[in-house]
Amino acid sequence: MAYQFLLPDIGEGVVEAEILKWFVKPGDSVVEDQPLAEVMTDKATVTIPSPKRGRVTRLHWKEGEVARVHHPLVEMELEGGSVQAPAVVAAAAPAAPVPPVVEARPAPGAAGRALAAPAVRALARELGVDIQKVAPTGPSGRVTKEDVRGSAGAGGSAASGAAPSALPGTVEVVPVRGLRRRIAEKMAQSTRTAAHFTFVEQVDATDLVVLKDRMAKGAEAEGVKITFLPFVLKAAVAALRKFPQLNASFDEARGEIHRKHWYDLGIAAATDQGLTVPVVRRADQRSIVDLAREIARLGADSRAGKLRPEDVGNSTFTVTSLGALGGMFATPVINFPEVAILGIHRIRPTPVARDGQVVIRDVMYVSLTSDHRVVDGTEAAAFTYEVIRHLENPALLFLHTV
Repeated sequence: MAYQFLLPDIGEGVVEAEILKWFVKPGDSVVEDQPLAEVMTDKATVTIPSPKRGRVTRLHWKEGEVARVHHPLVEMELEGGSVQAPAVVAAAAPAAPVPPVVEARPAPGAAGRALAAPAVRALARELGVDIQKVAPTGPSGRVTKEDVRGSAGAGGSAASGAAPSALPGTVEVVPVRGLRRRIAEKMAQSTRTAAHFTFVEQVDATDLVVLKDRMAKGAEAEGVKITFLPFVLKAAVAALRKFPQLNASFDEARGEIHRKHWYDLGIAAATDQGLTVPVVRRADQRSIVDLAREIARLGADSRAGKLRPEDVGNSTFTVTSLGALGGMFATPVINFPEVAILGIHRIRPTPVARDGQVVIRDVMYVSLTSDHRVVDGTEAAAFTYEVIRHLENPALLFLHTV
């Protein structure tokens, strides 16, 4: 009898995933932890590894099809021909260590198909570029949008010899597929269920800027780039410890608030495919340098479509930042089923009043969007001021944490 590997849980609330690419075909021999497929959920693009060593006998889904969680994904014959029951690789428990996924991607163009994200393929179709003929420059031999645009500009790969352009007065129809469709569904679900309200306040980040610049010089020797986000995560953890009602999810069906006594913080990140939310596990147990290193890894893997199943889902609270494009402030949408999300915005020199004098300080705004069914306005304000207290006095970040 065949061994059936079922599509595992890939995150809280995820029930299906689109098959973006198979790394194996029937007849291939695989080893444990070898990547089998790249799939896209409503949270991110992740790689599914093999749980066993054996020979692939059947793929249950085609590329582009939507597979269901806990339904057969791959059929294989184990080494030695032993009979096994269908296997489900469950999502890791919050406190358990997660084994790493071993990257073993095929060479560019393997199996006759270029490595490229759905958005990149769509751009190639729009520009009339044969993506199979585009030289890849992205991570692991992936074709990027810049590669496609460069190929279209060169004119050598376009099917019609020139890139098509939209005619004035016409309508361009763009199908909502893949991650973009899942983002739309999840944002609609969040706004349809949670009673959103947003609290905004100003932060004097002058001392934080000084400390960040000082630490950045030391971290550079370790090959780590320090940004403001690790400090924000530290401040968020400190505030969540004081206000655990915000480190929670809301179970509507049971009428229960589930407070989490660990701190897995989601980071909303922009990619070519759309918004993803990779998760920094155990943020409370990490140093500033460790947080910076993990944030950089998650960001790079998000953009390259290399996130692992354990990198997404089951976050307890989310932070979103647009960095230099952060504007003055925004009203983020809650990452369902969480009950709050913290928005961080651009730091800029600003005239402020201090001791009766107008001085220039480094100022930014923070915005906290909460679910009013769970979080009261006074609690949201108090939480935000606790975050601000730690950002304005960054030495506090090191009193009770790593």
